[in-house]
Amino acid sequence: MAEAHGDRELEFQKLGRRTFLLLGVQGAGLALLGGWYYNLQVVNGQRHRLKADDNRVAVRLTEPMRGRILDRDGQILATNKKSFEVFLDPSLIQNGSETIAKLTDILNLSGEEQIRLRSALALAESGARPIMVRADVIWGQFARLEYLRNQIDGLVTSVGHYRSYPQGPQTAHLVGYVGRVSKRELEREDDETLQIPTAKIGKTGVERGFDKLMRGRHGLREIEVNSKGVELRELSVRPNIPGKDINLTIDVKLQTMAMELLGAEVGAICLMDAHQGDLLALASSPTFDPNAFVGGISQENWDALRENQQTPLVNKAVQGVYPPGSTFKTVVLAAALAEKLVRPDEEIFCPGHYDFAGNRFHCWARGGHGRVDGVTAIAQSCDVYFYHLGELLGIDRLARFAKQYGLGQRFDINLVETNGALLPTPQWKKRVLDKPWYPGETINMSIGQGRLLMTPLQMAVMTARIATGKPTLPRLTKSQPSMQNNLFIDDSGLQLVRQGMDMVVNNATGTAHASQLAPSFGKMLGKTGTVQVRRITAAERRQGIRKNDELPWKLRDHAMFVAIAGPAGKELAMSVVIEHGGSGSNDAAPKAKSMMEFALVHLGLQA
Repeated sequence: MAEAHGDRELEFQKLGRRTFLLLGVQGAGLALLGGWYYNLQVVNGQRHRLKADDNRVAVRLTEPMRGRILDRDGQILATNKKSFEVFLDPSLIQNGSETIAKLTDILNLSGEEQIRLRSALALAESGARPIMVRADVIWGQFARLEYLRNQIDGLVTSVGHYRSYPQGPQTAHLVGYVGRVSKRELEREDDETLQIPTAKIGKTGVERGFDKLMRGRHGLREIEVNSKGVELRELSVRPNIPGKDINLTIDVKLQTMAMELLGAEVGAICLMDAHQGDLLALASSPTFDPNAFVGGISQENWDALRENQQTPLVNKAVQGVYPPGSTFKTVVLAAALAEKLVRPDEEIFCPGHYDFAGNRFHCWARGGHGRVDGVTAIAQSCDVYFYHLGELLGIDRLARFAKQYGLGQRFDINLVETNGALLPTPQWKKRVLDKPWYPGETINMSIGQGRLLMTPLQMAVMTARIATGKPTLPRLTKSQPSMQNNLFIDDSGLQLVRQGMDMVVNNATGTAHASQLAPSFGKMLGKTGTVQVRRITAAERRQGIRKNDELPWKLRDHAMFVAIAGPAGKELAMSVVIEHGGSGSNDAAPKAKSMMEFALVHLGLQA
């Protein structure tokens, strides 16, 4: 018995070495999924007619290599790595429990995995696709399965590839992740490539938006098999076509810096070329590791991500919506100047409040700002000045100008998560809420509060258009348009707006004076925003407004900052949003300063 056992072990070791050598020769050069198969009638129906007996001849689909995702300098954001995969073909299984028991003994399947397999086998219909057992089997286990193939009904093995994300959480929201093809996706796509058991499909981010380009086209192998589906010989081959690589405008070093600056904060940083529209960083925090999704995430981990109040699965850069707060005052001033409703040097007195239609609207400075013109109002973020402009403009003109700066627009950058947010109008309110528009809503909207909502991406685009006076469009690839040709921006008041943004950062009275760049970087223009998410009562105003750090996290103000910097003709535009972060001056602007200085050096734009 000992000798027989020793001979058996020796035979197994030899088989393992032979199998390894075979894989080494064939695995990299051929995109074969050699262990699993499809009956011709299941895979291609009448399209591929075979001359031999259907019980002895089968067609295997060979999976194409998925295209990679690269940053603007060729740094890899998503790639493919070889994997050993195991499946079960329901049509060849006599005793499901026995098969699962044998696999458990070799693969050490968890209780959750065993339950999933039993359920999948019980629900499998005639002609069903092979069921994934595990996508990342180690070599020793894989070799043992190959050796015992004839003793395990329905066993299907494959040398395939799994998706790998080298940058991990740093680019998770942007790049997204792939996952197994669902029945609904299979029906919707009508693509035979997705019928391959190992096939993956983009679920979020760039992986989803550019999925068809990266997917490629499957190949075909016509083979002769025995009664257990084991391959005997190859009859014919049609090579597969690899998917295309996707080169993004993103700079991974800038993306990493943005994520580091966000740290444990909840929010987003968007950085773009104000003239070309290239998105250089699109960071969202908190984040997750996309590698955890490739082989199928556990229910426990999935629930933890979904139930987290800081919503780590949401791409806040393009999906998160926020009132823009005082950052929107730039558009209001540009509109009033373009419509000649106020002169550049015209002053308005701010006593700390504004009375309109029987209501009192307060300025953030309780004692008021005194007499202020447009530039000073931007620099000191005087609410009363903009309440007045909102009354002069009215909602129709205000909304028309807001559209020129990208508000309410869903930018098509091939990210399905991109949100158009909300530019409210009387027509919208009547249609959606069946209520009239009240003049006081225009007053509130003129300081970026109320129902007005923007994404951080929209804020960056708004800032880029203020910087250039052109209808710049954001883009993730060079093939996407950089200008919205059917849009006209009335830029007659923008010089004054930029002058005010200059004072915000570079004048001692500005709200972000502490965040001015070092002299060697030139000037950064900016606008702070501090957005209330709760109503402040009259009693609290009399007794003293509670500080942010005294409030629960969900009731604290959002902190925002938009910025422009860089040499003429090469300006960068940026938005920083920190959810419940405090104030734009103290919490968002310092991050913008650090990000802009790093970007200017990295891109060779330092003054």
